[in-house]
Amino acid sequence: MARSSDQLRRLSRRFEAVPKAVKAAVDKAVQQCAEELVALAITLAPEDRGDLKASIRVAAGEHDLARKIVAGDADAFYARWIEFGTVDQPAQAFLFPAYRLLREKFKRRIDRAARKAIKEGWGL
Repeated sequence: MARSSDQLRRLSRRFEAVPKAVKAAVDKAVQQCAEELVALAITLAPEDRGDLKASIRVAAGEHDLARKIVAGDADAFYARWIEFGTVDQPAQAFLFPAYRLLREKFKRRIDRAARKAIKEGWGL
């Protein structure tokens, strides 16, 4: 318990620093996970002309800590049909298998980054 105003100020600064440190650490871990997912999806994607593999990338998400993995662009507009299949063509999934393969690793990485940042923020 803080007994003086100086101790209270120091404690308040520590409280304010932890969320920033955690956000920065988690942001770095999320970016690393997204890049790893893109690399695996590119490896798993079927290749005809190479347009599909070239279109797989990381994009900004809806908020600071979100990333969006995008497959398909003007040249590879057919990415969803490859991933999910059509009436005439069976699915050749590449994005969801990559995600399922790496999901638990990503959870551990993000959790570890948050815990480490909290401990460093509190000086533990």
